[in-house]
Amino acid sequence: MISFIMFMILGTFFTSGDPTEEAVFLFGTVIILLLSFLISLFFYLIDLVKKNRRI
Repeated sequence: MISFIMFMILGTFFTSGDPTEEAVFLFGTVIILLLSFLISLFFYLIDLVKKNRRI
């Protein structure tokens, strides 16, 4: 669901003549943003687990 929303919002930023190129750029951007979010979430969870072990 979030990917679809990002796909629709970010689609307006990539405007060139080739629709295939736009789709590739858009799909890559959505993947990179979602992976960045997941990586930061994993770091947060690791930090949370480390803090709970100290107590």
